[in-house]
Amino acid sequence: MLRTFDLYTRVSCSSTTYVPYPKITPLFLSSFFLTMATVNKDEGECAIGLELFANNVPGFSAIFKTLKSDFIVKEITETGEVCSLTELEPRVDQELERKEKEMLENTLTTTTTAKEEDDGKSSAKEAFDNVVVKEEIFEEFRKISENEEDVERLRTFLNTPGVRRGTDPLILKVPDGSDGKNGIIEPLVLAPSRDKEHRKQLHTFFRQFQLETDSVTLDNECPNATNGQNLCIRVHPSSGRGALSNNKKRNARDDQNNKNNKRNKKASSDMRPTWPADLPTTLQFVMCKSGRDTTDALNQLSNLLKCNSKRFQIAGTKDKRAVTTQRISIYKYRAFRLALLNKTCKDIKIGNFTYVERPLYFGKSMGNAFTICLRKIDEQQKETVIAAVNALREIGTINYFGAQRFGNVSSTNQDPSKTSTGTTHKIGALLLNGKFKEAIDVILQPKMKESAKIKQAKEKYIETQDAQEALRTFPRFMHIERAILEVQAAKGRENDFSGQLLAIPSKMKRMYINAYQSYLWNKVASERVRKFGVNTVVEGDLVAITDEDDGKTVEEIQKLSDEAYDKGLKGGQSLKKVRLVTAEDVAKNAFDPSDVVLPVPGHAVMYPSWTTTREDDNKTFDGKSLFHELAMNEGGVTLEHTKHSIMEFSMRSYPGDYRRLFLKPKDLKCEFIRYDDTKIDLVKTDMDAFVKKKNKNDDNNNNGVEKEGKLLAAKLSFKLGAGNYATMILRELTKAQAREYSYDDKC
Repeated sequence: MLRTFDLYTRVSCSSTTYVPYPKITPLFLSSFFLTMATVNKDEGECAIGLELFANNVPGFSAIFKTLKSDFIVKEITETGEVCSLTELEPRVDQELERKEKEMLENTLTTTTTAKEEDDGKSSAKEAFDNVVVKEEIFEEFRKISENEEDVERLRTFLNTPGVRRGTDPLILKVPDGSDGKNGIIEPLVLAPSRDKEHRKQLHTFFRQFQLETDSVTLDNECPNATNGQNLCIRVHPSSGRGALSNNKKRNARDDQNNKNNKRNKKASSDMRPTWPADLPTTLQFVMCKSGRDTTDALNQLSNLLKCNSKRFQIAGTKDKRAVTTQRISIYKYRAFRLALLNKTCKDIKIGNFTYVERPLYFGKSMGNAFTICLRKIDEQQKETVIAAVNALREIGTINYFGAQRFGNVSSTNQDPSKTSTGTTHKIGALLLNGKFKEAIDVILQPKMKESAKIKQAKEKYIETQDAQEALRTFPRFMHIERAILEVQAAKGRENDFSGQLLAIPSKMKRMYINAYQSYLWNKVASERVRKFGVNTVVEGDLVAITDEDDGKTVEEIQKLSDEAYDKGLKGGQSLKKVRLVTAEDVAKNAFDPSDVVLPVPGHAVMYPSWTTTREDDNKTFDGKSLFHELAMNEGGVTLEHTKHSIMEFSMRSYPGDYRRLFLKPKDLKCEFIRYDDTKIDLVKTDMDAFVKKKNKNDDNNNNGVEKEGKLLAAKLSFKLGAGNYATMILRELTKAQAREYSYDDKC
C-alpha cells in the first residue's frame, strides 16, 4: 500500500497571521513525487544517517534560539496536561499543619489566649497558652509510678507554660518571676527506683511527650537521701531540639522506632519528628528554568538544601538553551522549605507544590509541548513557510534520532577528518569491537566546540601521555575524561584500557552504545524510506500492537494503537508486542503508517522481512541482514557475537527497542509575528510572571512586538511524544537551513 498526499496552501498577508488547517486546493498535479524524499547533501547530517526528507516542499532560512525564550519546552503529564508554573506559594503546607494539629488534639486539649501588642513599640507583651493535660495521661503514669506524690508533681510540671509536649508547635516563653527562675523551668526529679525495668518504662512514658530524660543519683539531686546507689529519673522541659545527646544514643539502642527517626532526620534536616500517617510522603513541584540544563539546576537546589542531588526524581531532562518547565519530586521535604529557594535562585523558579504517593521516574510523561520562534524570515518566503507547515501537518517527517544523540555534528565548511564532533556512535562501535585503546584516544582528543583551555589541556596530554599532570589541568566537570585518567594514573594500570573505560559512569557508558544503535536505526530508516516512500505500509513491515489486539476489528486495533501512542508510547519499553504486516493486511489497509516501527538493534528484537536492493552493489537484503551488513561495514561490528568478554560493551547486554518510523507533530500551529528589537522576547514564558525584566518597550508596545515591525518571525507550537526530537521538525520545515544563533550568555 502506498498512501500519498497533496499539499495545500493559502494566502495570508496580515502582520500577525494564524495558519489554520489548510483549505483543499491542490498545489501539485502528482502527489506521488512529493512523497519521495530528497537527499540532504549536508555531509555532517549524512554522517549520522540523516539522509532524506519526507517531502520536497522547499525549505526556508531562519534563526532559532536567538534568545532563550525562543525555545520553550513544557512537559506533558501522564494525563495529557501541559505542565505550567502558576504559583510559588507553598499552599499545601496548610493542609499539613491542619493534620499535625489534629494529631495533637488526640492527646492534648488546648486553649489559646491571644497575643497583646504595644502600639508600635519594639517590645511586646505576650500571654501564654493555658494548656491542660488530659486526666488519662496521669492515670497512665500512676499505673507505672505507683507513687501519688510523683503524680501530683508531674501534674504541676506538665501544666507549666513552656514545657513542650508531643507535637505541640507552640513554644511559650516563661517570664521572670513565674514558675521558673529567670525564665528557666526547673527539671522534675522523680522518686528513686531500684528496678532497671521500671526506670525504662518511665523513660518510654516521657518519650511520647518528647521530653528529655536522664538518670541521676540521689546524692546529687536529693540531699536527704540515704542510699546513693539508687537512681531516679530527671525530666527536662523540651528545648525543641530533641533529647539530650547522651539520651539520644540510649534511646536509639533501646527503641527501634527511634532508629528509623534518626535515619529520616539524617536524610532530611527539616523533617518533623512525626510525619502524618495519612499524608503522602513525596513532595512534587514544578520547576521552570532558563538557560540551564536540568542537572545543573538540580545541583544548585541540592547545594542550597544541603542534600544529595540524587534525592530529586524527574521524568526526563530538558534543554539548556531554552526556557523549560517540568515536574520534580523529592521524598519527605516540606514545601515551605523549597519555596524559600525562589529568593536565591535567579534562573530557576519552583512552585505548584503538592504531596503525592509516588515519586517521578524517567519516562513518566507523555512527551513535551514546544513553542519555537524562528526569526529573520525573509518576507518573500512567507508563503513557503505556510506550505512547509501544511506539508508537515499532512505528511509528517521521518522520526530520526537527532544530532543531540551523537554530539555536535560538523558542518559542511569543516573537515570531518580534523574534528571529533559527532563521534559518540563511533566510540560505541569501537567499544563493541573491543578496540578499547582506540576508544580512549577518541574520547581524549580535542572537540570542535570545546574551550581553548580544554583543547590545550587535551593536546598537552596527547603530547606527554602524563595522566597525573592531565588530572591537574582537566576541569572537574569532565567526568568521563577524568574517570579514565584516574585509573590510568594508578600504578601498573597504564595499559589497563578496559579497566579505564569501565571506570566511566554507567550512564555515560550506555550513551556510547545507545548512540551506535541509533546510528544504525537512522541508516536503515533512510534505506526503508528510499525504497518504499513515506507514509506507507508495506508487506514485511513491523507494526506496533497490544496484547488486547487478538480478535479485534481493524478499527479497534487502530484505536488501541492511537491510545497507546497518546499515552506516551516510546520504544519497546511500552510496546506490548509487534508483528509483521502481511499481504492481506496491506490489501485491507489494516494499519496506519503511524503504526510502523523499526527495531533499535539488540539481542531481543524482531526485524522486518521486506527486502531491498542497494544501488551501489546490487545486493539484496532483508531487514535483519541490512542491519547486520551496515554494522559490519560501518565499524566492523558483529551484532550477534562479541569479540571480547566485557559484558557492558556487548550487545548481549542490550535487548534493543522499537521506534516509530514516521512522526507527525500534534496540534501544529503557526503564527507570524513582526518585531524590530532583536533582544526583546516574542512570547511570554512561565518565568515572566515571577521575574521582572527591564525591557524598555514592555509598557508601550506589547512586550516589544510591533504590528508593523520590519522583521518577521514564525512562532510554531506543537506537541511531541517522549523520545522524539523537535530539531527533526525544524529540519523538515526548513530543509536543514535553520541555524542556531550563538548568543552571548549575558543576553
